[in-house]
Amino acid sequence: MKQNKPRKKKTTSSNPPSNQKTQPKSKSGGKHVKSLKKMMAILCAACGILLYAHTVGHDFAIDDGTVIQNNRFTKEGISSIPKMLTTPYRAGFWDRTEGLYRPLSLVMFAVEYELVGEKAWLGHLINVLLYGLTAYFLFLTLVRILPKYNLIIPLVTTLLFVFHPLHSEVIANIKSRDEILGFLFTLLTIFFLFKNFKADNIKWLAFSALFFLLALLSKESAITAVVFIPLIVYFFTKLSVVDVLKKSAIIFGVTIAYMGIRMVVLGGIEYDVNIQPINNSLLEAEDFISQKATAIMILGKYLVKLIFPHPLSFDYSYNQIPNVGVGNWRFLLAFVAYAAMSVYAIMKFKSRDVFAFCILFFFVTVSLVSNVVILIESVFGERFLYVSSLAFCLAAAILLARAFKVDYKKHFYKNFGDLLKHSTAFTAVLAVILTLYSFKTVTRAAQWKNNISLLENDIKASPNSARVHYAYGSAIVIEGALKEEDEVKKQEMLDKGIVHLQRGVEILPTYSDAFFHMGVAYKEKKDYANAIKAFERARLNKTWDDPEFYIASGIAYGSAGQPLKGIEDLNTAIKYKKDAGDEIYNNLGIYYCDAGMYTESLAALNKCIEQDPNNEKAFYNTGNTYAKMNNFTTAINFYAKAIELKPDYTDAYNNTGNSYAQMQNYPKAIEFYNKVIELSPNNTKVLFNIGITHYALKNYPKAIEFFTRVTQIEPGNANAYYNLGNTYRDIGDIANANLNFQKARQLGLNI
Repeated sequence: MKQNKPRKKKTTSSNPPSNQKTQPKSKSGGKHVKSLKKMMAILCAACGILLYAHTVGHDFAIDDGTVIQNNRFTKEGISSIPKMLTTPYRAGFWDRTEGLYRPLSLVMFAVEYELVGEKAWLGHLINVLLYGLTAYFLFLTLVRILPKYNLIIPLVTTLLFVFHPLHSEVIANIKSRDEILGFLFTLLTIFFLFKNFKADNIKWLAFSALFFLLALLSKESAITAVVFIPLIVYFFTKLSVVDVLKKSAIIFGVTIAYMGIRMVVLGGIEYDVNIQPINNSLLEAEDFISQKATAIMILGKYLVKLIFPHPLSFDYSYNQIPNVGVGNWRFLLAFVAYAAMSVYAIMKFKSRDVFAFCILFFFVTVSLVSNVVILIESVFGERFLYVSSLAFCLAAAILLARAFKVDYKKHFYKNFGDLLKHSTAFTAVLAVILTLYSFKTVTRAAQWKNNISLLENDIKASPNSARVHYAYGSAIVIEGALKEEDEVKKQEMLDKGIVHLQRGVEILPTYSDAFFHMGVAYKEKKDYANAIKAFERARLNKTWDDPEFYIASGIAYGSAGQPLKGIEDLNTAIKYKKDAGDEIYNNLGIYYCDAGMYTESLAALNKCIEQDPNNEKAFYNTGNTYAKMNNFTTAINFYAKAIELKPDYTDAYNNTGNSYAQMQNYPKAIEFYNKVIELSPNNTKVLFNIGITHYALKNYPKAIEFFTRVTQIEPGNANAYYNLGNTYRDIGDIANANLNFQKARQLGLNI
């Protein structure tokens, strides 16, 4: 009787089937494979860190201020974290409402500020380390999702990504932490999702969900993973479309949870979606067709930058990329390229072709910033390719391997030497590419050292960008001239800044920010007429209520002899500045006094003194107001307080002398005038006052002596010659009197 052989039971697994062969193991077994993977991952991480290590010594640059130096929440440190979690992204910077919610990077900035204050090194260090971590997990994630390839493709793809110069902006700009975190957490999402496919452990699924939520809380653009993660699952497994969606369900669930959080935080906020031409030049297109033609042309520019990343600039806004029509060759070329890519992706979708995946991944990740579907507040940005560039790097790695006939599927490379041995040409070409990339990356990252160094370069790369000229001119004025103690250098800086600000408004005549800072520059030059013109042009198109604008404009008006307008602007500044400083009240006191509103002047100056009891200028100006009220005794008391706070305060000594002179106490007046001369021997204003006082005392020889000293120091002082003439006339020296009167007339004095 035959005995039936026992049948082997079929086993089932919840793991998704694969259409790829697993990587062959080395003779020494899986441990060697694991060790090699780890070594390669560490190599990738080390390359990323070494490429950008020099940026740790950099300062803040460009829009770092919106989230760090000028963000009141960040400057409050960790105590502000609850506010950061429950408000829009830049709520600590401005009062403008927006639909951005990116709390994770803000929380990190608050912690860093708590630890080291307003120092940039820690922020740069963390960016560099996070980039190294990104490189590490990018390699391991690629190994996990590309099992039909050996380690060459994940390694080369990761190295191309790490070395690519387009990433310089993201890593060297602290503010772009949101981009780094968003991509890193998305990689971890994919890594643990595929780990769950293999091990079917709820723990890995939970990690995947957690990291995807963190990615979404880092930057909204991570939401594109809702599309490209299912694409990854589809292209690199044998799962059906329905099963792909089931396996990706956790991603959809997290997205719904995130949208709920976002709704709770931002639900009651009306967003300010008024996009300005300075941010997106597509708004200036002649019509809808031209707008979309330009958007497609710009998509073509993204492809060019991926292939040839030079020159690089932080900004391509109005009007660096002019709008085009459908007849423009750049549009036609881009349209044909994208049409061909689309056809290829559609045709190869069912066969799960890797290049079709790269195309679709690129399309999905660039879609939100393409301006094809909806307009965003930027026309073009290198940082927008940070995630999308992965598709380019993967495609390039495979194309290079094919071009040099590298076996990237079957052969197992035991080590780097083995790779070099099997394909010297491939390794050599890769080395050349990475060397060129590294040179461009390091030099570009170095340009991000600070605003000035960045803008000095980018003004050449984007000569037609109104924003670059504005940013460069503003940096020269605000960061350079206003901090320069050497008056000659300061004036040179102001002039240079004005040139670039004027170029900015030539490109975009409605650019209110550029007019604002141009007004500041003219105000510092004491060219109040041009300052007022610039401020008025800024006022016409401004979309903001910046108290600093009203302060600068108010000072320009007040200094130009228009105190009422100065008062109006300074009061507006107080309205918008919650913690109006003593500078505002001090200037307000001056202009109220100039307008003859003495009670209001004293009230404003008193507020200034309350805020800063050691503000010698406030005591001095209070003295001036009392002097205008003919209350010279009280004026002298306030001048005395100013001198107590600042013993070399020549203006306070001078006005004390003036007050004594008004009280006809001429000896006392001369005593205080002489104190000025001790401090400033060539002070013509005081020498003139001494001459006037001696004249009042009928001490004519002394009067002549001091008026003559004035003319020697200041030959163009017509009033000194006129008073010399009066003095000579009074002592009967008609010849010298007429000679000095004639000189006064020649200098333009109408006598």
